Amino acid sequence: MPSLGNDLAIIRKSREITLEEIHKSTKIPKTVLASIEDNSIFEGITSNPTYIRSYVRSYAKAISVDERDIVYALDKVEKDSYSGSLIDDDRREKFKDKKISDSEDKEKAEEGEQTPISISENPLAKRREVDSVDWADMGHQFKSTRTTSSKWRISLTVFILLAIGAFLIYWFYVRTLDNNAANTPQQETPNQTTTTGDSLQLGVRSLTVEDSAQRTRGGGGSSRFREAGESLPDTLSIVLYAAYGTLEPVRVYTDILDELNPYWIENGEAIRFDFVNDFQFRDGLDNIILLMNGHVIPDFRERFYNPETGRIEITRSFFQDDPKWLQPPPDTLNIDAPPPLLIHQL
Repeated sequence: MPSLGNDLAIIRKSREITLEEIHKSTKIPKTVLASIEDNSIFEGITSNPTYIRSYVRSYAKAISVDERDIVYALDKVEKDSYSGSLIDDDRREKFKDKKISDSEDKEKAEEGEQTPISISENPLAKRREVDSVDWADMGHQFKSTRTTSSKWRISLTVFILLAIGAFLIYWFYVRTLDNNAANTPQQETPNQTTTTGDSLQLGVRSLTVEDSAQRTRGGGGSSRFREAGESLPDTLSIVLYAAYGTLEPVRVYTDILDELNPYWIENGEAIRFDFVNDFQFRDGLDNIILLMNGHVIPDFRERFYNPETGRIEITRSFFQDDPKWLQPPPDTLNIDAPPPLLIHQL
């Protein structure tokens, strides 16, 4: 009878993906990966479906199984009616025949019999193919590639240095204009002061933690929002930052994902979660800093902790009536930890 764990193992091996590669990409313990493939993890799926489904979906994503297919298969496993929806019987039989063939070849080799080997598997054929390679020409090709790569790195370094130099020159130029304007009373107009301040702030923001996509999602310039009276966008984003230690894992729920899923976040890194009305998480509370549009959400534990669920529960209404969240991100985060090294978009 087909089993989901065996079918996943067949797909993984057919795509030449190792368990070590899956472990590194998903951070799922190797013992859990092994229990998925030997199907033992599914023995408790009816009593603890959330964690098991999360692990299996992460595993399936790592081997490029379609999300809808694995969800359908998990639903069947929960109902004890899985009949091999991930792969067809021919593919399963071919894999089984291959395992039997490999076993027979091994037995014949132990008995001293000669087993025919295809050219692609024959080490002597591979040796002949290797001997026929023009190694001198290939060496020139590798040398050319390295030279091109080195030139590319040098060009990129020069470009970055020029960009930094141009920014510094522009910054000092703007500072000089500001000082001249301050010393010349007839040039001190409100419009000039506002324009210079916005330009400086935009320049600084490009070097801070929040990127331009986050600024757009958060609403752009503060003066435009105040004048137009615009409200929050339909989709909001919160950055969950592992500022004080690795999260192994933190479990997050949003009304977009509609599930409580585990996420492993290295110390100094962060993940941006999109939501519409509800954002919740639990575990690792002492190691976390929350950010909304580049602004720190202070005292989130005291404000949003629900002792009945053990979760931090934040709703859209908290941000709705406070214009602070529509302001551009500040120049500094004002926290007792360095800014995130890397922000992943979920």
